[in-house]
Amino acid sequence: MKQLYRVLPIVLSVGLFGCGNSNNATSTQESASANTPTVQENKDEFVSNLPDTAPVIKVGTEANYAPYEFKDEYGNVTGFDIELMQHIGEDQGFKVEFYNDPWKILFENLDNKSRDMVAAGLTYSSERASKYLLSDVYAPLPNSLVYLDDSLNIKSLNDLSNLRVGVLSSSEPYEYFAQGNYELGSLEQYPTTFAAVEAMAQDKVDAVVDDSGVLRYTLNDLPSLQPQYFDYEGVKADGARKVFVVDKNQPELLKKVNAGLKDLKEDGTYAKLTTKWFGTDLTNAALEQQEMLQ
Repeated sequence: MKQLYRVLPIVLSVGLFGCGNSNNATSTQESASANTPTVQENKDEFVSNLPDTAPVIKVGTEANYAPYEFKDEYGNVTGFDIELMQHIGEDQGFKVEFYNDPWKILFENLDNKSRDMVAAGLTYSSERASKYLLSDVYAPLPNSLVYLDDSLNIKSLNDLSNLRVGVLSSSEPYEYFAQGNYELGSLEQYPTTFAAVEAMAQDKVDAVVDDSGVLRYTLNDLPSLQPQYFDYEGVKADGARKVFVVDKNQPELLKKVNAGLKDLKEDGTYAKLTTKWFGTDLTNAALEQQEMLQ
């Protein structure tokens, strides 16, 4: 789902009201230029065992969408997408350089061949499928709705009548609800998921919609709140189909990405990464989703 400005966990740990606002990067400390790969220097640094002669794949991202990709308190780009791609590269024999690119040039860099692929919490769309090569789905997390008032008891999107709904600006959920298929009290846009959750805690909106992984990661750092979730999409929905985007002229790279993803699901690495970043092993859900989509 993008465009999005993502939530940094270090900000969330400070407290809900410390600040009031789409996708980027990896295992490295960000340099001054978006054209320079980041280099991570903390204790969780990924260390490749590949030789120096191994090929290097340049991956664009936008580090503003935790837990998929974001900057940690040291300025390093980290997240689920980052670590997943590092392990895929290790499995398939290539090193990965991540570039923290602004959203507005993320695909420009892919088009002009300065990047080989993009890993940025992106969802499937027919438009993207027509322009690029899309990987197998890698995170079976649908769009979801969260609210704090138990009395709302939201079990259907038809229950949103007269409710104020917060949403990330220009995101897929915004486009979905802006179509007017469901009666809402109002649809309020926010620059980040954190800002929307903050507004909900301040009773400015009744519910917030976003990717379920993002919502749960955000709310997990706010233990004073007691959120109620309603996953209004299924795993076959486009919003639940997270994909890596590969240059259309690199089909061999796509094959390696898909093969590496398959291997990680089989050897337990995928289970460890999804448990680390989402709090649960998504292996079976991912396999079921892939089978359904095929």
